Amino acid sequence: MEALPDNWADIQPDTVYISISGLLVSFASEQIKLGLKYDQKGKHLKAIEKGQVSPRGNIGLVASQESGYDLKSKVLGKDGDRRFHAKFIDGILHFPGLITEH
Repeated sequence: MEALPDNWADIQPDTVYISISGLLVSFASEQIKLGLKYDQKGKHLKAIEKGQVSPRGNIGLVASQESGYDLKSKVLGKDGDRRFHAKFIDGILHFPGLITEH
């Protein structure tokens, strides 16, 4: 299994990657397009690498409030107004391409 790349251009759709925290993740082609558009510095990929964290003051994955989704990426600071949502499918955290702003 491949390690999670640190930029969106190196991610292939529906390929399963493993993060440093041991989390299995995959991305739909729509999510990769959105990542290339809104996350040029790969901050959300770093958040995904970190895994699940406490929701206050941390960069990482936190619970999603969207119906049918389990976790979302959380980035602090500049470009931190977007969240990428994901759901577990057969033990793999899949990012289909849902972004919300707050």
